[in-house]
Amino acid sequence: MKEFCLGAALGALTLGASVAGAAGATITVTHELGAARPAEVIAVPFAQVAAIMPEARMYHLVVRDSKGRVIPSQITNYEHDHRGVSYDDLVFSYDFAAGEKRATFTLENLPTASPPLTPCVYARFVPERFDDMAWENDRIAHRMYGLALNSPVATFERLRGSGIDVWAKRVTYPIVDRWYAKGHDQFHKDEDGEGLDLYSIGGSRGAGGTGVWDGAKLWTSDNFVNAQVLANGPKRAVFKLSYAPWDAGSTGQVIETKRFTVDCGRNFDAVESVFDFAANESVVGIGISEHPQAAGFPAAVLTKDPDGRWMSFWEDNKDGGLGIAVILAKDATPAGFAHEDAPGGKGNANNLLLVKAIDGVPLRYLTGAGWTKSGQFEGRAAWETYVKDFAARAQKPLTITVSASK
Repeated sequence: MKEFCLGAALGALTLGASVAGAAGATITVTHELGAARPAEVIAVPFAQVAAIMPEARMYHLVVRDSKGRVIPSQITNYEHDHRGVSYDDLVFSYDFAAGEKRATFTLENLPTASPPLTPCVYARFVPERFDDMAWENDRIAHRMYGLALNSPVATFERLRGSGIDVWAKRVTYPIVDRWYAKGHDQFHKDEDGEGLDLYSIGGSRGAGGTGVWDGAKLWTSDNFVNAQVLANGPKRAVFKLSYAPWDAGSTGQVIETKRFTVDCGRNFDAVESVFDFAANESVVGIGISEHPQAAGFPAAVLTKDPDGRWMSFWEDNKDGGLGIAVILAKDATPAGFAHEDAPGGKGNANNLLLVKAIDGVPLRYLTGAGWTKSGQFEGRAAWETYVKDFAARAQKPLTITVSASK
């Protein structure tokens, strides 16, 4: 997806006297890995920027790299009705080359608003399709099911499922609204060369759905009851889903709230789940669906990290090869792996990455997918290399500092 080039427009602007005399800021980003980190997301708490640049405002703040080139950025604002300037994060991305462990960026505040960028992320609540929540970036798309789908209004389509669906894209431009406009049967076929909904989840976990694991059974919620989009591009989309209390056997009643962060240029989304348990701690399973073996295609392959921090599953069928993976954030505590058979031997099984979860404390993980026909991955080996590299990055996060420019 092409983004609006701000370099020429912004470079030609002359700062007014008040802005020229205002303080600037320098962002220094370091990391420990020797490998390349493409499309690395740099998120700076806006409070740190405002402490140095109190005049900084949304749509006026510009990020430049060490060569003076403008880097597309976004300031997120999750509480739109606040009083005064109270933003959340300054977000932009950067491609670290192999061996490049340090990068610096400068901030300046312009006297006039900068023009909008072409978004490469998108998230939308879709009430016209039984309360779906759909989202995408320039590489992959997903959806989850709202409560209307598990109600009489859905008639023969009725489904209870809090798993994550996958829509595989061949294109970088937005397709969510385009595919919904075509109709259900049409976006399950790749007739237009844009990709398709090739994934079946039913009531299984799909690509990274969660549940409470009691050692023998995964207890899962109904479809989400509330969806709220907090930010919607151009570089980052954030939304929150809330679930009604559900029974989890000996764990008792559970309530979950999930927050998704979707960034450009990567196949993984960041998920933050907060659980309300009756006890202080429980074990949560982050799942990947396992479909019945497709006739005439190689057997699916499940790959587990020896340290229990990630899991990848690869399947081939008539629509190509699809990889799904889940990765624990650095602050998560792994608790092993498990497998749950399909109910009655029919439908989809669940492969589970287990993790300890504490009442009220965010559980953070990454979930993503990659498709051979997207042009991003030739096959399983390429996908698993991407997963392993991303998992290494999750364990070695960036160190970001903000200082006044000299």
